[in-house]
Amino acid sequence: PLLDTTHRPPRAHPALPRPPVRDTNIAPMTRDPGVYQQLVGDDRAADDDRAAAADLTDGVYRHGPREARDVTYGRVYAVVAAAVFILGCVASNNAESHYEKLADPDLMRAASHCDASRSPDALNAYRRSLAEDDEVDGAMFLRHAATWLALSTLGAVAVGLAFLAAFRTHARATVWAMVYFKTGVIFALALVVSSTDGAGSGPGLFLALLGCLTAFVFWLWRREIDLVARLLAVASKSLQDNPHVVTAIVGVKLALLTLTAPTFAFVSAAYRNGEVVRDPDAVLQSGKDTCVDENGDRTPCCVWATDDWASAYVVMATLFWLWTAMLAFEVRMFTVAGVTAQWYFAPPGSSRFAGTTIKSVKNALGPSFGSLALGSLVLTAVNVAREINQNARRNARENGGGAIQIVACLVTTCLDCVYAVIQHVTKYATIQCAITGAAFCDAAVAVSRMLTDNFLNAYAVWWLPGTLLGSAAFVFAAAYGTCVGVAGYVAWNGASRGHENPGGESVLLGFVSFFLALVALNFCVTVLLDVVDCVFVCYVMDLDRQRNSRPEVHEIYEEVKAKTAKAAPAEGGAAGGTAGGSGAVVRGPGGDIAYGNRRGADDNL
Repeated sequence: PLLDTTHRPPRAHPALPRPPVRDTNIAPMTRDPGVYQQLVGDDRAADDDRAAAADLTDGVYRHGPREARDVTYGRVYAVVAAAVFILGCVASNNAESHYEKLADPDLMRAASHCDASRSPDALNAYRRSLAEDDEVDGAMFLRHAATWLALSTLGAVAVGLAFLAAFRTHARATVWAMVYFKTGVIFALALVVSSTDGAGSGPGLFLALLGCLTAFVFWLWRREIDLVARLLAVASKSLQDNPHVVTAIVGVKLALLTLTAPTFAFVSAAYRNGEVVRDPDAVLQSGKDTCVDENGDRTPCCVWATDDWASAYVVMATLFWLWTAMLAFEVRMFTVAGVTAQWYFAPPGSSRFAGTTIKSVKNALGPSFGSLALGSLVLTAVNVAREINQNARRNARENGGGAIQIVACLVTTCLDCVYAVIQHVTKYATIQCAITGAAFCDAAVAVSRMLTDNFLNAYAVWWLPGTLLGSAAFVFAAAYGTCVGVAGYVAWNGASRGHENPGGESVLLGFVSFFLALVALNFCVTVLLDVVDCVFVCYVMDLDRQRNSRPEVHEIYEEVKAKTAKAAPAEGGAAGGTAGGSGAVVRGPGGDIAYGNRRGADDNL
């Protein structure tokens, strides 16, 4: 048998299951069209090319390596930052070392100071003589209240954590408590004014009507308020599952503070590059060393004239700082969006989200840094334009006639609306960049289409959470400041020494505590609102892909859609359409009935 060479058929072996083979010839988004085409555009060939180059591992959030986007704008920001710091070092090196003495307001009143400055020794003696009469109430208060301020700061942080916990566990009760309080304050003011000026006083009646109008508006929006409360509870749950996102945002704030300190130091040094000169508008009094203005009032004879190059540097450094502040805002939004998207689209039952924050921060400071630099540059331009807008309105009010004031008011109001829309589009474009890694302009086109298709649902999401959370933050901070101020008064009023005015010091302590708590609460409010915006975008992506990643979020927005459908009947006699975007009623492959989308047969049903 060993030498038998007769041909025999091979023995049949049981067939083994073949491993799943991925068809790499088909682009991912071609197999499952929807989110990218609807949010970025309808050019399927371009979309497929981008999707093939960028493998979206779960179909929505891109976990894989990302391509660097908008690199030019990142390089421009780096060049501007280098120029600001290099010129700042030059300004610091050439700054006038005796600026504080030369620019002393009392010395500026003397005409002789414009021509010949005093010697440094004389100036030092003069400054010491002025310092002897200075009040030290501020320093005394800091000495007395140092321990209270430290405890108040820790308490403000605790109030912020309690604020988040209240929305996570009792969101509806917390929101409605703030609504009742805001309405009650207006009626309380009406009663106070009426009791002071009489029952029929105009201001009291106006406040009473305003309170009734406020209560009526809140009653009309009662369902939306309930939905917002539930949405805030979902946002708090996201923060609870990803606590390190708060740590990352604090790090971004500290980085901004680290860049702010040297920038303002350079600006201060640039102002010191100059000299004392005679004020051309000041008139020297005959036989005296003082000056008066055109109205005969006493005015300084001298002014500090900053060098031309230093003035230009101050403008550049100020714009750079504003750009940096907006960039910090963009990095914060990008980080929150990346973490929220990974949490939202995680498989059901996921409870561990380790590494999501680090991944989002790396994407923000790496491949998407140029996109964030471009987005922050857009926000910088909007802020500058808005400031110019306010100045124009102020000048028209002070110097213009009635017609000019009306025209200026109308134009500036329209421009304010345009600026607000640009800010919203930029915010949602940043969320889109964080999720898909797209370039900023592509993301802006995507968000514009998204807002067009979901404007009615997005309108309440824009302003209601911010209004309610702002009121809540103010109430929490006011209550906290009042409690700290009262506690300080009780402790200091019985003190045997060191507190000559315990009432005034306790009031100041209360205001400082209120401010600290308000800062901490506004920080929490900002994070919550960012999460709400990100959840909204993720929900729209879910609809596009016919998925239900977070049933609790879908339940909230489905109620909003149902209410919108009842308020506005669909076209063609089909009631219940989605904001004018519904087509004919169709039956899907699984037997479900839904409204078709008029924009394309393969879009979401």
